[in-house]
Amino acid sequence: MRQFFILLNHLLLPEQEREAKEKWGATSFVNLSDQMWKSIPSGAESVLSYVEKYQQALEEQGKKGDLLLVQGDFGATYALVRFALKRGIVPLYATTARHSREVIENGQVKIERIFSHGRFRKYEETT
Repeated sequence: MRQFFILLNHLLLPEQEREAKEKWGATSFVNLSDQMWKSIPSGAESVLSYVEKYQQALEEQGKKGDLLLVQGDFGATYALVRFALKRGIVPLYATTARHSREVIENGQVKIERIFSHGRFRKYEETT
């Protein structure tokens, strides 16, 4: 059984859930995201106190080989990626395909941006 932990600022899209199951072997999903993850204060000198509860959840519920999809505040994301790697949990991030189109409405140009799921990638370390 391979758990797929989620720390994002939005819900998992159906195509993301499908890829997690088909490509990454996820058998269950654990959403760790909450309002605190979505609103880590930009004025905070350190994010470590904000990531403790997520580290604790991963420590208690996660096991080697599980997956962690994590994106958000750069410092908090970095801390959790490092934490996951040390415990053998595979940290992932989502890529997106971005499309835009211009539409003329009532003599004005309106730009519409569409984001769609690209794929998941592992956070990689360099030597």
